[in-house]
Amino acid sequence: MKLRELLDRLDRWQRSRLFKIIASCVIVIAALSLIVGYVVVRNAPAAQAGQAAAAVEEDQLPPLPGNATEEEKAEYARLKALADSRRTALEATRKAVDEMLAARTDPTSFASTVATAAGMSLVVIWLGLGLTYLGLALIVALVVVPMRLLGFTDLARLAAGVVGLTAAFLAMLEAARMLLGGSGPVAAIARNMLIESVRMKASLVLIIGLILGMAALPGLLTEDSPLRYRVQTFLQFGTGGSFWIIAILTMLFACASMAYEQREKVIWQTMTKPVAAWQYVLGKWLGLVTLNAVLLIVCAASVFLFTEYLRGKTAVGEVKPFVAAEGRQVSEDRYILETQVLASRVRLAPAPPEINLELFEKNVQARIDEELRRDPTLAQIAGWEKKVRDDILKSEHEAYRSIGVGQSQMYVFTGLAEARRIGKPFNLRYQVNAGSNRPDEIYRVGFAVGGAPIVKEVGLGIVQTIPLLPTAVEEDGTVVLEVFNGDPYTGQLNPEVIFFPERGLEVSFSAGSYRWNYLRVMAVLWLKLGFLAMVAVWAGTFLSFPVACMVSFGTFIAAEGATFLSKALEYYATTDEQGNIDIVATVIHAVSTAVARSFKVYSDLNPTGRLVEGLRMPWSDVALGTVVLAAATGALFAVAVFTLRRRELAVYSGQ
Repeated sequence: MKLRELLDRLDRWQRSRLFKIIASCVIVIAALSLIVGYVVVRNAPAAQAGQAAAAVEEDQLPPLPGNATEEEKAEYARLKALADSRRTALEATRKAVDEMLAARTDPTSFASTVATAAGMSLVVIWLGLGLTYLGLALIVALVVVPMRLLGFTDLARLAAGVVGLTAAFLAMLEAARMLLGGSGPVAAIARNMLIESVRMKASLVLIIGLILGMAALPGLLTEDSPLRYRVQTFLQFGTGGSFWIIAILTMLFACASMAYEQREKVIWQTMTKPVAAWQYVLGKWLGLVTLNAVLLIVCAASVFLFTEYLRGKTAVGEVKPFVAAEGRQVSEDRYILETQVLASRVRLAPAPPEINLELFEKNVQARIDEELRRDPTLAQIAGWEKKVRDDILKSEHEAYRSIGVGQSQMYVFTGLAEARRIGKPFNLRYQVNAGSNRPDEIYRVGFAVGGAPIVKEVGLGIVQTIPLLPTAVEEDGTVVLEVFNGDPYTGQLNPEVIFFPERGLEVSFSAGSYRWNYLRVMAVLWLKLGFLAMVAVWAGTFLSFPVACMVSFGTFIAAEGATFLSKALEYYATTDEQGNIDIVATVIHAVSTAVARSFKVYSDLNPTGRLVEGLRMPWSDVALGTVVLAAATGALFAVAVFTLRRRELAVYSGQ
């Protein structure tokens, strides 16, 4: 039998229904067996030895004598309250440590890896490519294994990553084409967009670049840095980098497809079927968001699985993963990784200062009168009085976050009832600024939460954390913090006033799984890509390719930078040193303010930033983002349809 005949017979066999059923059963049984076996081995008594948190001796008070005096009863009550408080703190610490150590035997990471591989295998099998991909895997193994044995580890990892990501992308792309297999014009146009995405040179180059970047990224991480920094770096570039590349691909591909079809008159063949304008626009957009989903799923899965792999590596201060050196229960690197990076934290700022409204209004009016005496023309400027009010209010908040030399300030945090209920330690995060934040200066700052102050030596401008016990939370869910500018014990004073920048003083606690948080982040990124796809489709309905790209990329940059723009506008002056109005600066400020407000919801979502910092993406923000972005996408869709209907496509020359 010739080789070609053998390959044809194998191809017919892998496309048969019997092979697909048998192969699927084998994959499912193998995946379940691996997961169950892993759980059994990891939870065996021998594997669990030494993993529980060490018990700490607790205070045991002797019984109170029956003839005790009132003074003895009061002292006994005080000691009992102290012992109960210490017992509660120990229980909270044990609970947190046990949960961290339990991550070592947590089967979720292994099960996720196996489930992802099994799911991709099932997709490949039902696409009729089971034996083809099996042969490809064998060929890759024959190439990669010798490379690793010869010492070319990084090159072998890169080759395996490129082949794996390419195979996953092609399989998912083919599956997406099958899902869009309907006979209607919308599905046909969307399906054609998927086919066109791997034929157009610009999009193909970006797809190849995305795959190469994702495959090369793990090799760029240095093992000399703490584990938490490696995980954060990978999450930052893995999710943020892939989103930017996919967004650029989306806008380039959409603009090119829309503009070139009109310039080359290819659109005539579509619109004379006939196909309505709304069907054409919807089909283009549907094809783009489907392509986005394929690329995002492949990238998200690879980032998630490698993050789980990194989590199981040895952290700084450990002799092996999850086993701290020098008899400690948990190393600092592991503690920060598990509680602040791979987490779903809720962060809370202190309650705003109480402002005497009557005095505040008097100060505002006095400032307005003073400014009008200096320049009466200010009264003609719309919104000028509101700006004065906002400036004074901002000054009040800045004064609240400032502490004079040798003085202290009280800060109240509310909404921590859930942290008290969870019963695990949470974190106080602070950043102390003073003067020009000289890096060679060390300040002594005291922090008191329901007890004696804790004095910390802090570097200026550096973010630091202090773990707090759940006993610090009052029954009403509040935490009262007193901060001293100096050492309250020795009386040592710092040379200057200290102040906390915005978001420079906050508490945070973990309130969920980072894995579910990761899924919410990916969903928000896909929503953003859907909005950008509609922007590019709309621009391509009436603009040439270069101009459509300029409009699309301008919108993208404005949307991504809206939060930064809003903060920058707070320091942008519209008057000169003499108080005269600068017309050009005023116009720039007005336009920039309109842009920042238009994209505020889009920018405030900040999914990548939240993921890297371990902050929870709440469902309320996801719902708000979905409503706003869906409304904006729908409005652009209506405008695109209206614009396309107004075009004289039959006489368009492309000049």
